[in-house]
Amino acid sequence: MKKVLVAVGMALVLVACSGADSVVTVNGIGYDVDDVPIETELSTIDLDTFRNALNWVIRDQVVTAAARDEFGISLDRDELEVRAADALEGLSPEDRLDPRANLDYFLIQARVGRNGLVWEQIQPLLPEGVGQNQWALEQLRVAEVEVDARYGEWRTDPEPLVYGP
Repeated sequence: MKKVLVAVGMALVLVACSGADSVVTVNGIGYDVDDVPIETELSTIDLDTFRNALNWVIRDQVVTAAARDEFGISLDRDELEVRAADALEGLSPEDRLDPRANLDYFLIQARVGRNGLVWEQIQPLLPEGVGQNQWALEQLRVAEVEVDARYGEWRTDPEPLVYGP
């Protein structure tokens, strides 16, 4: 009986610890699977789609932190939530099948997507001759990013992204 209890206890510890692993660490902060903005079981998602969503988490964390640290920018949470909710509601039924069709993904898009709120605030503050994309790529290249090898590898060349193994 003791052996069974010890085995069950060890199994519970292993299960609890397995969920604590970070899929990515960005500048010392770990993010697990639940932080990646996808709505599906990890075991059923296409790895390229997962990597794409992981890249958005990295971009979001690096760019928003750099905007705050370098320019003192803080984003209006209410405006972000309205933008994200509007984008999500505007999806066609077919687009709602995409595993990224969720509020967390659209919050990232509202912050650092093509028309994200951070760009509206950064643009007038950038040094002359430096574009938004150039600034963002520079921030991503100097960021400390570690990716769990199961999901790929962070490389800054040719472009800062998580690449497949």
